[in-house]
Amino acid sequence: MSKRLNVASFFSGCGGFDLGFEKAGFNIVLASDFWEPAARTYRRNFPNTEFLQEDIRNISPKMLKDALDKRNVKKIHVVIGGPPCQCFTRLNNNNLRRDDERNQLFRDYIRMIKILKPDFVVMENVADLLVRKDEHDKPFRDMILRSFNRAGYRAKYKVFETEKYGVPQKRRRVIFLATSRKDVEITFPKESKKISVVGPFLKRLSKHKNLKNHEITINEPHVLERIKHIPPGGYYEHLPDHLKVKKMRNGKLVTVKRYGSYYRRLHNEQPSITITNNYIIHPDEDRYLTNREKATLHTFPHNFVFEGTLEAVSQQIANAVPPALAERIAKHILKEYY
Repeated sequence: MSKRLNVASFFSGCGGFDLGFEKAGFNIVLASDFWEPAARTYRRNFPNTEFLQEDIRNISPKMLKDALDKRNVKKIHVVIGGPPCQCFTRLNNNNLRRDDERNQLFRDYIRMIKILKPDFVVMENVADLLVRKDEHDKPFRDMILRSFNRAGYRAKYKVFETEKYGVPQKRRRVIFLATSRKDVEITFPKESKKISVVGPFLKRLSKHKNLKNHEITINEPHVLERIKHIPPGGYYEHLPDHLKVKKMRNGKLVTVKRYGSYYRRLHNEQPSITITNNYIIHPDEDRYLTNREKATLHTFPHNFVFEGTLEAVSQQIANAVPPALAERIAKHILKEYY
């Protein structure tokens, strides 16, 4: 490759998507996000990227031009981003109303594409998007494909199982890949036969001292007692009955059931459950994972520093595209199309 190809990023968050493309050799020239903690994290780790801390609905063509002129950038080759996914997850019960603004932010993502006219577009979201419909029973999947088409882009999508792409985590994400080029067939990187697991990734942290974002949560005695009774790979349902939550229902004391991630302990020889803002128990120690450990299982390098409160950092990690997955996609684009 005679020159580095330029990337513009939207809904950038702390920069997981961007980091993967940067590691593959792309030049991240422009990024944007509205959330202050993520913006501070991004600026710290990508000092050479022009960053717009702005609601995407307010970003104008002039703002984009001025930002790119500051970096003397004439051409954007690839646009990447993941419009908010909370409205599409199966945990959401808002019936995907049109008045939920998050359902429609992908339209502003398409608007950025019309302005910048990249060769390729990569869009990430939760896999549940593929089966979700609006209140008129129209699949969001089809609306997105039509929106790409109207903008002059052919698009295909694929559901990625991240543990097959170098990420030690069971995380299902749909990737839309779109192009304005007529001379190429849209394809996706092949999955690995090797499944990435927790143990080797957490072990890497033992080689480093004074790590940032590595604060350990001190638990109440009753929480610690429960944690001690969870076996590797187990969760709340594996607790002895006397440690499970009890409630009165219809005059009877009954044991409360919990979902599968509640009091979940990881297993060194298995992928992690999906990293969210919830607590997850360390596979070997009787405590919850630190944010640095979560970031490691998300494939962020140990020197990537997050800004904000403990909760804000945890949410940034949960929201991010795993850099290892992004790098695989970026390398595929370079190999196949450039």
